[in-house]
Amino acid sequence: MLYQVGPLTFDEYGNDIQEVNERVTADFAKHELIDTRRDYEFSGPGTDPLDLRGHLLPFHLGGLTQHEMARALCSSGEPVFVVRGDGQVRGWHHIMEVTGRHTFIGPGGVGFEVEAGMRLEACKPPGMDAAGDLIGTLISLFE
Repeated sequence: MLYQVGPLTFDEYGNDIQEVNERVTADFAKHELIDTRRDYEFSGPGTDPLDLRGHLLPFHLGGLTQHEMARALCSSGEPVFVVRGDGQVRGWHHIMEVTGRHTFIGPGGVGFEVEAGMRLEACKPPGMDAAGDLIGTLISLFE
C-alpha cells in the first residue's frame, strides 16, 4: 500500500501513485501597525495541501473504478482519513479536487492511459460540529 485515502487504497498495481506533493502551512492574522512592520499573530495550523498523482491503465491494470469513487467522494464533501503506506497517519482531509486526463482514447471514450490526480486539504475530524451544536444547545437550556 502506498496511501489509504478513506476507502481508496493506492498500491503499485492498477491504482498507483507516482508523485506526492506535501506542504505544511500555518495561518496568521495580519495586523496593520503605524510606522512599523505589520504584526503577525499565529491563528493555527493551515490546510496542509496534499497532492497525489499517478497513471492509470484502465484496459490493462484497471483503476478506473477507484477514480470514479474518488470523484464521488469529492462530490460528497465528506472528510476522509488518510494514512501513508509506512503507517504514518496524515489525519482527516477533504478531497478538494479530482483530475483525470485521458490520452489515446479508445472506442468507448475512455483513454488507454489516464493521468489521475487528487488534491486534499486537512480538516478537523468529523463530528466536532455536532459536538459544538450539542454544547450550545445544553448551554441555552440554562439561559
